[in-house]
Amino acid sequence: MARIVLVVHQFLPRYFTGTEQYVLAVALELQARGHEVSVVALEPDFAERTPFFETTEEEVEGLAVYRLRFWYHLDRDFERMEYRHPFVAERFRRHLEQLRPDVVHAFHVRYLGVDLLAEARALDIPLAVHLMDFWFLCPAVTLLRPDGALCDGPPEGGLGCIACVRGDLASDLGRLDLMEPLQKVHALLPAGSAANRNSRVARAATLFERPRVLRDALLGADAILAPSRFLKQRFVANGYPDDRVEVLTYGVDPARLAGAGRAPRQENAPLRLGFVGSIAPHKGTHVLIDAVLAARDADLELQVFGRLEDFPDYSRPLAERAATDPRIHFPGPFPRQELGRTLASLDLLVVPSLWYENTPFVMLEAFAAGVPVLASDLGGLSELVHDEVDGELFAPGDSADLARRLVRLAAEPDRLARYAQATPAVKSIQDNAVEIEAVHERIRAAARKPNP
Repeated sequence: MARIVLVVHQFLPRYFTGTEQYVLAVALELQARGHEVSVVALEPDFAERTPFFETTEEEVEGLAVYRLRFWYHLDRDFERMEYRHPFVAERFRRHLEQLRPDVVHAFHVRYLGVDLLAEARALDIPLAVHLMDFWFLCPAVTLLRPDGALCDGPPEGGLGCIACVRGDLASDLGRLDLMEPLQKVHALLPAGSAANRNSRVARAATLFERPRVLRDALLGADAILAPSRFLKQRFVANGYPDDRVEVLTYGVDPARLAGAGRAPRQENAPLRLGFVGSIAPHKGTHVLIDAVLAARDADLELQVFGRLEDFPDYSRPLAERAATDPRIHFPGPFPRQELGRTLASLDLLVVPSLWYENTPFVMLEAFAAGVPVLASDLGGLSELVHDEVDGELFAPGDSADLARRLVRLAAEPDRLARYAQATPAVKSIQDNAVEIEAVHERIRAAARKPNP
């Protein structure tokens, strides 16, 4: 039995996207296997309530959860606090000293900061880090530029991130002819060396130094886990050693799929499409809406399951445009316990993402429920779907290509039935937990070996 601390950037019940639900599933399964498991999580506070920093403890579904809440603008250099946070590191160290865990396993540390990883190592606690997305490479997380173009990693060693994340700052530096001197001087300075974090140069240095700081922090872990080959390849392409990143695919909790027995599409019934997730530009919801509107004569209907409140400037006009077509519905998000029944109501899940998706949990859950997937031919999506075998892939952002495929699938029910029969087997969360448990035991065993 091991005492395990899991770390995540936000947690249930107020935050329940794929990462949080995966952490919960892993935690409960490890707990069921006899381990003592607790969670350390950030509680995002956009309202900046008094006090400016606090820690609380509570229980979520039988798990002890230690939460940290703080004002996001404690420091004028907001971009730096996105990845370095001394208050969090100090409180985390106190927590570890009190708890004395056998393993720390970090799933996401955005706004918690990488300094807490160093605290685990300073206390000689074996450390595993899960790469849930591209945060260690990209301050915007998505590897998307402001114009929607894909990015392969920090341009110019991080200097290019300034224009992407802080266009106003890049304009000021360009106007003052400071970009090139900054690049030359900052390469010679240790990370965090700027004296005045509020100056233009210092704030630019924050983004410039980010790749170096995060690389050093990540490579300090005893195990680095990537849930897809694509995600690993992105990190290797950005200079991470191939042998330091191991692929460990996600598992799905069968209990979440209760009621997922899917009835086959009835003759002459419309093709039932579903979109599940954030209604956001990078998720490509508009590409799917455009495709359905273009396929105006196809016998189909679309359910968009997601919150309109999260990105209202994007989602509200989209919903208004979709309202002209009675085949498109926005029922909102569904309770977690309704996942199985929701998937059972669909003939096809559509994932029209415009960014390098890693491994969307809803795709794995759809496969486990026997629901084929039509997805963008991009990133980790292409790794999961075999085109015209167990689903289909379309050109990213190409609503015309997507519309053509929807029309064909609506007209050819046998094709869709063939895909449904071929949906791949999906690892269970139980098997996944056994793999994670083995990783923990391996790094614990390595830590127990005396130095030569």
